[in-house]
Amino acid sequence: MNQKNLYKIDKDISIARTLDSSFYNDENIFKTLVTDIFSSTWQYGLHLNQIRNKNIYPINFLPETLSESITFTREDDTINCISNVCTHRGHIICDSPKKGNALKCRYHGRVFNLDGKMKNAIGFEGAKNFPSVNDNLNHINYKNWNNFLFFSLNKTYQNLSVLSDIDRRLPDFPFEKLYFSEQLSNSFEINTHWAMYCENYLEGFHVPFVHKGLAKEIDNKSYNTEILKNSVLQYANKQDSEKDLYAHYYWIFPNLMLNFYNWGLSINVVEPISINKTRVNFFTFPIDGIDFIEDQIKDLIQVELEDQQVVESVCRGVKSRFYSSGRYSPRHEKGVHYFHQLLSKILLKNISK
Repeated sequence: MNQKNLYKIDKDISIARTLDSSFYNDENIFKTLVTDIFSSTWQYGLHLNQIRNKNIYPINFLPETLSESITFTREDDTINCISNVCTHRGHIICDSPKKGNALKCRYHGRVFNLDGKMKNAIGFEGAKNFPSVNDNLNHINYKNWNNFLFFSLNKTYQNLSVLSDIDRRLPDFPFEKLYFSEQLSNSFEINTHWAMYCENYLEGFHVPFVHKGLAKEIDNKSYNTEILKNSVLQYANKQDSEKDLYAHYYWIFPNLMLNFYNWGLSINVVEPISINKTRVNFFTFPIDGIDFIEDQIKDLIQVELEDQQVVESVCRGVKSRFYSSGRYSPRHEKGVHYFHQLLSKILLKNISK
């Protein structure tokens, strides 16, 4: 079969087939898409309060694949997102969060201001045309939304209009009262393809079958999915309630999940490690003043472990010679269908090169 046909997703969900299984098993596709997608989309960085006391905060973005080292810095009320790679010989400048008024490379002592401008370079007396702008640290695009900092490695980044949608739907959500809880946050490594984890998140179809505890908390008949620009929103009412929503689940292409609850916000960031291994980071932001959320976090972890079992099973299953692709449930899998359309667009563009 023509390779383009394998990855072409029909816009009509009632006749469309899912991505061909080769998508999940082809190393070249995995590497190409990770580079193309993750280097040109908005990614979650950190919460503003995380650079309040320690004003220099390095991030190693996708260490096993892209391995791009960046740093957020804060000087008074000025925030910068800059490269964490020394412009002299490429040494990583900062290894861990710290407090300081400058960035100093410990290899040859080059010093940079917190805005990335080179301040001092020992031993470069006599160097012509030095320093130049090329000796400063590169600036990286970042966005501050309700004290959450996002970054994009590429200036041709995607639209983030979904954040305005959140502000519109949740006008009373107390962002100013959120705080980062390292104790209640977590990280998991899962034996699955990163896209499979996202697919599972993008549908509530499996909830009654996989999540017996969660199914008792939500009214699955009220489960709704809305397609937004480069994002998907899912929500459902609490059990035995026609007005109270259990949660708002926002997915932002390709790997970001913002989960709004009555106790606060949980952010999931999906990181590809290899074709069959994925890291999922859970960042927990409770609302200050709300007590006894440990039980709710425990319930979330239980749901996560149940999800891990099914996505690991799917990762094994799509290697079968007897499986190539499936169909979408028009009612329940609109989010998965939209995700596949976004992936298909990028896949077909690469095949045409």
